[in-house]
Formats: sequence, structure tokens, C-alpha cells
Amino acid sequence: MEGEVKFASTVGPFSVPIKCSIKKCDLEVDSQFIDFGSHVVGQTVIQTITLTNKGALPTFFSLDTSTCVSPDNSHVQMPSQNSVNMCQDTSSKNTASDHQKSSALMEDKGLHPEEESQELFEASQHEQPMSEASASCPDVVPEVCVLTDVEAQVVKSLSDCNDISLGKVRQGEIGPFESIKLEIVFSPAIPGEAKLDFHIKFSHLSSKPIPIKVRGIAVNSPVWVVQPSIDLKICMFDCLYQDSITVQSRAPTALKLTFEVCQEMRKHIEILPKTGFIQAQSSFNAQLKFLPRRSLSKDAKNFFDSDTEVLEVPMVVQVAGQVQLVHFTVQAIVTSSDLQFDQTEVDFGYCSIYQSVKSTVHLTNLSLLPQDFGFLGIPEFVDVQPNDGFGTLLPHESLEIDLIFSANKGKDYNFQLICKSGMNRDFLLPCRAVGVQPPLELSHSLVQFGATAVGDHSTAILHLINRQTDHNQSKQPGAVTLEVPRLFSFIPPEDSDISITPTTGHLMPGKRCLIQVTFRPRLLEQDIKEESLRVLHRAKLLYEKELERKRHAEQEAKKDIPGEPGKAKKASVNPKNEKVSDDATTDKLTESPNSADIQPGSQLYEEARTSLLYSFTQHYREYTIPCFISDGDPPKEDRQAQQAWSPFNTLYLKLQCPAVQPPLVVISNSGHNIIDFHQVAVGEKALKSFTVQNISKESLDLRSSILNIFGPFSLLNALRSIRPGEKHILVLAFSPTQEKKYCETLEVHNQKMTLEMTLCGEGVVPAVTLSHQGGLLDFGYVLENESASQVLKLQNNSAVSVDFKVLLASLSPSRPQGGADSVPFLLGSYTDSHIQPTVGTQNYSSLSVFSVVPIQGSIGPGQTQDISITFQPDHPSVNYSDRLTIELKNKSKICMMDLKGAATSRNMYLFGGDLLKVPIESLLPPLKTSHPQHGTESEVVEKPSIPVLLKLRARYSSGAIIPAVRELQVGCIRSTQPSKKSGEFYWDDVASLQQLGFSVDPSKGSMEIGDKRTITVTWTPQSGYKPYEVMQTCVALTLKGDEMTVYRITLMALVSTT
Repeated sequence: MEGEVKFASTVGPFSVPIKCSIKKCDLEVDSQFIDFGSHVVGQTVIQTITLTNKGALPTFFSLDTSTCVSPDNSHVQMPSQNSVNMCQDTSSKNTASDHQKSSALMEDKGLHPEEESQELFEASQHEQPMSEASASCPDVVPEVCVLTDVEAQVVKSLSDCNDISLGKVRQGEIGPFESIKLEIVFSPAIPGEAKLDFHIKFSHLSSKPIPIKVRGIAVNSPVWVVQPSIDLKICMFDCLYQDSITVQSRAPTALKLTFEVCQEMRKHIEILPKTGFIQAQSSFNAQLKFLPRRSLSKDAKNFFDSDTEVLEVPMVVQVAGQVQLVHFTVQAIVTSSDLQFDQTEVDFGYCSIYQSVKSTVHLTNLSLLPQDFGFLGIPEFVDVQPNDGFGTLLPHESLEIDLIFSANKGKDYNFQLICKSGMNRDFLLPCRAVGVQPPLELSHSLVQFGATAVGDHSTAILHLINRQTDHNQSKQPGAVTLEVPRLFSFIPPEDSDISITPTTGHLMPGKRCLIQVTFRPRLLEQDIKEESLRVLHRAKLLYEKELERKRHAEQEAKKDIPGEPGKAKKASVNPKNEKVSDDATTDKLTESPNSADIQPGSQLYEEARTSLLYSFTQHYREYTIPCFISDGDPPKEDRQAQQAWSPFNTLYLKLQCPAVQPPLVVISNSGHNIIDFHQVAVGEKALKSFTVQNISKESLDLRSSILNIFGPFSLLNALRSIRPGEKHILVLAFSPTQEKKYCETLEVHNQKMTLEMTLCGEGVVPAVTLSHQGGLLDFGYVLENESASQVLKLQNNSAVSVDFKVLLASLSPSRPQGGADSVPFLLGSYTDSHIQPTVGTQNYSSLSVFSVVPIQGSIGPGQTQDISITFQPDHPSVNYSDRLTIELKNKSKICMMDLKGAATSRNMYLFGGDLLKVPIESLLPPLKTSHPQHGTESEVVEKPSIPVLLKLRARYSSGAIIPAVRELQVGCIRSTQPSKKSGEFYWDDVASLQQLGFSVDPSKGSMEIGDKRTITVTWTPQSGYKPYEVMQTCVALTLKGDEMTVYRITLMALVSTT
């Protein structure tokens, strides 16, 4: 039965699993068959078996040597005492009878194991009342399970009649989980085979007897070998091994012994002495010498297995006067002492005298025993590693041996390496190589960089030399003795921390080239991505712990406030909302991305990069960089031909690069050391900053390099000393003055490293266009207190955002006081009818006549911006004007235009003519005088007419007069007031005008709202016109709209010869 018990505690509920089973006996022995083997009569041999009770119920046992165990006596009987109650006797009898019946049924009917187990269960149920009765009567103590004197005598007689007997322990109690050792003694007295079968019976009804079988053979021999099997363990060929053979005798007289070795093994085994005498009841020792030869597998095919290397040789001792021979066996594992190379010859190939060539061979121990080895007599130009060529090889172990060849001259090398084993055997390894002297030489073939922090760099300077060749030296294999220019090329490893400048070049004879090698340790992208996965996993674990803590806190809160259901209900609303967000966060964390999906620059990527920097440990790397050298210049006939490169002339540069944790790191800008200002308009200034942090355990004194004082970059704040863990912000400015790209390096120095920051940016001239071409923007006529708007469109055609602002001359604090705005200037130029002040008439309300929206802003690359200009006069005037300027942030002007407008109080207006007064008005409103009303109300008060001057000048050219033409415009203003209506116009006394040569077209007409009409006035001199005579006349033009307006137009005409 299995289950669990649940408990409740302040921490939370928990449970304890429970598994219950009935007590039972689980008895077994380690062996049910004991074979003593063959022993000489008179010897005593003891073997033991172990009886183990794996159950939790104790029981009594006894050893029964009867050959057949019946159901009646298959269990140990418990004799009852006189003090036992009748209930115990009755229950024991019932139990015995029931068990006998069940046993008989099992034997007769052949019950299956399931039925047998059912019967055993019923027997245990019958046994239970007895145990309960015993428990109810504490005075009754069960008697120890021992046999009666008669039964014990019978058992002893049966066991003693044989050479095999039982030990002292023949019965007793075995407790729960106990073990008892039972001895069985074999003391042969008569030659022949001895047998004994017995059972181990138990008092527990469900425990079956365990049968045990014992066998032994007794031989009658007065002489025997004490150690019938001599094991020499593992032996090697051609090595001598010795052991002692001890012969024992119980004979009353001395006997002659002769040791015989079979014919096949006489070359390998020798016994000394071959013949001897053993004294009465004493021992004799002979010496066994074993020297296995290489021919053992051929000489003793029947005794030696070549596959397993096991040797088993039967040996015989002849005893004088005894027909039976004494046999014993010699056993050994014979193994080889060979050491084997995986190569029969090592070819180092062509080796430069400036470099070393390493070749790896495998040395294998073919023996089953460990062997020492060592390389002796090594030439000076060869090095053997590891451990200088000495070591120990375990059985069948292979070891990599590095053979390092360093040529000291340009010649052929042929030599042998001698490997001597611990068995004083020599194993030869032939080697050959060719020494080559390359035409170029490196000043240093080994560069050892100092400890360099990640983000810093170390630089080494060396020279590549093309020395003059000695023509008297002998020609070397793979070398060219002519003095010719050489091309070289360094091939640094891809995606490494090493850079070489220059990597390729051309070197003349007798010249040298400076080579700069730079080591820049950095974090590998794969390491950062793997750390990203670890960071995500840690965040997931922390989040799960936080959720678990919140759950416990909520459970505690609910327990602390059991009597306030209202508050508990309110509190249950927030956890539900929190659960939604928690589930979303959990889903996000459970999504385990692949390392390939983590993009550089992402938040997770930068967190992992920062984590690696903070936990960075020192590491060491070595690089070997080849430098290939050409055989000479290409032929003059074809300079584009492919160069000939000889592998024998290759130089190698070895670099040792230790990297350490950086004391100063950039924690802003995603950890990047590049500050990119991108594109900035020429004349503008862009600011950027980056933050550094001291992650070392010492204070750092910061200082910077000097930037170009004529360049666009500048450092705006000072540097200081920062303590461990502190941060410092550096502010940089970029002010381009030309349209080009800029790049500069800022170095932040401290006592341990130099942090390089690359500053880059591009100056761009902003390209902004306006939909209006500039010049004059005329709003025309507008009714007073109404407005008119026009929209201009700014287009940014550059690749950067452009800031702009709109300026009005009327709102400028530095408004010019001279020029076109001065009264003397206007009066002096009164004859010019086109003179107009920059800032004209203003509103009486002090509000600006012209307004602009927006007055400033920013336009993105390729985008447009609408600028709305509104004209809103508050009194009639034709002199409204202003000047609008659009200016960029760098003070460059996009456009400058004049704004002009006119206002009237009537919906009909007349535009044109010549100036009759100065275009400057007072800001004081006109005085309103009251006129007394005369007559009746029906009388209409006539308003004064408005004078207009129109000059016409005809030209006299080539004897012909060209008529003068002037234009006037009549318009009807569109108004927001619904009361306004259409209008009409007409000229008075047009016939009198025609008599003077004037013609008007049209002379009258109607106007719809928003219409404009052009009136053309033409003057053609009449016959009889006198030169230089001015024709002048006045005529009325009436405009009739919401009000009637009369314009008194004065026409002045003359003929001009210029």
C-alpha cells in the first residue's frame, strides 16, 4: 500500500510519502552448489556459504541432511510449553493442519505459482492469530527452535558418515536483514568421490527449504605439488623469469622426483634440478626458469594462443615407484616488447634557416606492460618533445612525439633518430630535410606583445630586408641567387585580432621595408551570442523566482486578512491584471532563440557583450603568419603576367598575444567605439556624448589626445580622475565647414590602456527649394477686417534634416531706418510711381498685417513643409507691404520676397494709375466729422469722388506715332459676408473722350463676385496735334456695388520722342 500524509505549515502545505508492506522473510544463499575439487586423503578443506535474510521478519533455521524432505517436516517445529494457553495450542494445530492440507493439495493437483501464492497468503492469515495470542500473553515466551537429542543424534550420524560434514553452526535464528556464514568441511579419508545433499529449513511457513549440494573428490597420492597452477603473470619475449616449485610428501620414506618438460617447450622452460630426492614427510623446492623466445608461437602452437598471447603448459613430476604422475600447470601471458612508429620515415621537406618545422609521429607500445623510452644522441638541429624525448608508455598506449627541425645551413639533411626502450632495445626512425635560405629576411621572426586590454591595441615594428646575395656561395635547393626585386605578401588569419601594414609590397635588392604589426584583442561574436543565451536563461530563472515570491506573498496576505472579504476581492483584481502581464513576459522569456537569431546591436547582444567585458579573464593566443616571396619581377614583355611564388621561400612570423580585461569601457553608444555624427549641414553644430566607466580596482587618471584645432571635431568638457566603479561623460561637437566627409581619432589615455574613439561625420550643404520664385507676392484687394492667405511649399532635397525660421521685416528688432523706408528718399524719388517702402502701412490695432505659420521648424530629408502667409488688414489702404525672409540654421537665406496688399471698405475697387501722394500713412485713424443733415431723409448725401491720375505717353519713331496704352483693373471682391453682391461699372461722357483721341474699352460692364476686368485706355493723337502739347481731360468712372463709388480720372497725354 502506498500513499502520502499531507501537512499544513506556515510556509505552505507539504506531504510525506508512505509505503507500507507486510513483514516477510526473504531468504537466499550465495551458492547452492559447492565443489571442493580434488584433494589428497588426509587434507582438510573448509568452504563457507552465506545465508542472508533480506526481509524484515526474523525466523529460525536448521540444517537437515535427510535426502527427502516431506511436507510434514519441511518446517522447523516449535515445541510448546506447559504455560501456553489452549488458544495457542488450538491455533497452532489449525495452522499445522491447514498448511499440511494446502501442501498436499499443491503436490496432488500441481497448483500454479498464482495459486501457490494465494495459499501462502492464507497460511499467513492463519499464522496471524497465533502472533496476536502471543502478544496478548506476554508471559509466554517461545522456546528456541532446537532439535531433540534423538533428532540431533540422527542428523549428526548422517553427516559424519561421509567425508563431507557440516560446521558448528547447524541451527539458530536469523534476524531481519542479517547474514550468517555456514561452514562445510571436507576431510577425505577414503579415495573416491564424496557427496552431501542437505536442506536449510525455516520456521516461517511461507519460506521454502533451500537445497544445497556438495561434491568433493579424494585422491590417494603421497606426493603432490603445493601450487598446482604456477602463474607467471605477464612476461616479455627474450626476458628471463623465475619461480619456485614446491613438492610436498607424506610418504614415510624418501622418494625420487623427476621433472619433465615437453619437447615443444624445452627451448623456453627449464627446471633445475631436473632430478631430486624428497625426504619422508618433507618438501622439495625446484627452480623454474622461463625465457620465452620469438619462436614460441611456432614451437608451441598447442600451448600458446597468438591472438590472446596466453600460454598454458601442462607439466609432469614422476615419482619413483608410483604409477600415478603428479601434474601441475605453468601459465603466463607472453607479450612483445616492441615500440612502433606510425611512420617509417619522416620527411621535413624544405625548411627555412629562419624557421623551424614540426612533424608529429605516434609512438605506440605494443606490449601489455608499461615501457620506458628515450631518444638518445639527438642532433643539435633537432628537438624532441615532450619532456625532451623521455617518457613512459602504458600498455597499448600511443603518444604524440613532436620532432622539431631547425636548419642551420642551406643543405640536404639525412639522419636517424634512436629511440631506446627500457628493455635496452633500439628503434630507429630515418629522417630527411632540405635547408633553404630565403631571399628575404625578417628582422624579428618572433613578436611577443605585452598584456593588451580588450579595446586597446599594441603595435610592433619590424623590418623585411632584401640582403645582397653572395654570388660565391653554392647554389641552394629552392633558392635563387640572382639579385632581383622581390614581391612579398603577408596572409594574416581571417577574423583575427591581427593586422599587418603593409600586407603586400615590392622590395628592391639591398633595401628594407618597415612592417607594422598591430594586435587588437576583441570579443568574438560567437562568444557574445553564447553569452546572450546564458543571460536570457539567468533572466528567466530570476523571473521565475520573483513570480514564486509574489505567489507566497499573496498567499500570506490572504491568510493575514481572513475577515475582510471586500478587501480581498479588490486585491484579487490586481493580481489578475498582473497575471496577464506576467504570462506575456513568461512567454517572451520562454522563447529560447537560436544563437544565429541574435543580431549585433540588439539589447540582448549588448548586455552579453558588457557581461563578457566585466567577467573577462586573461587569455593567451599564438599566431603564425606566412609571408610569401616571389621568385622575381614579371617579365618585361608582360607585366600583367602571374608572379611565380616558391613555397620554399616562405617566411613565417610568430606572434604571442596575451589579452587582459580592459580597465576602462564604454557603456553608452551600445558599447561601440565609433561616434558617428552622420550628416550635418555646413555651418551647424551637432553634439554627442559617450560615457566611460572604470571597472578596475584602481583609480584611473584620464587624459585625451589633441584633436585637430582646424578640424570640425572638438571636446567640450575636461577629463578627470575616476575611482573604481565611477563613470565620466565626454561631450563632443561636430561643426563642418565644407561639404565633405570627416574622420578623426580621439584617444582617451590612462595608466593601463588607451581607449580609441573614432569620430566621423559628413558636412552637407542643405538643398532647400521654395515653390515661389521670390520677388513680389501680391495679395491683391481684401475687404477690411477680412483676410486672404497663400501657401508656400518648402522642399528639402538634401539628405539631412534642415531647421528653418521665417522672418518678417515688420517684426525685426533691427528694422532698417534708411533706404526705401526714409521719407526723404521717398520724396526725392516721388517721380517714380513704383517706389514702395519695405514695411508699409500697419494696422491700427498694432497687430501685424501679415502673419506666417509656422515661423520655424525642421524639415526631414526629402520632405516638404507648408508655410501659410495671411494678409489681414483692419482699415482701407493700398500701401500695405512687408518683407519675408526664410533663413536656415546656418544663417543661409533660402529666399527673400516682398509682400503687398490693399484693403477697401467696398466690394468694388479700381486698381492702377499713377501716384498722387507719398506711400506713407499715419497710424492714426482719420478723424470722423459729423455733418448736419439738411433736407428730407430721402435725400442722398453725395460722397466725394476719388481722384486718379493716368498718364499716357505716345512715342514718335521713324515718322510714325505709336499710340499710348494704359490699363486699369476693376474688380469685385469675394467676401465671407453673405450680404455682399455683384457690381457694375461705367464711364461718363465717353464721347467727349473720343474727340480728344482717347478710347476706353470696355466703357461699361457687370462684375460677378471674385471677377477682375481690365479696362484699356488708348490715346491716339488727332490730326492737328501740336508737338509737346499735353492733352488733359477729366472723366468720371462709376463703380456700383454694395455702395456707389465715383473715381475722377484725370487723363494726361503727350508725345515723346525718347
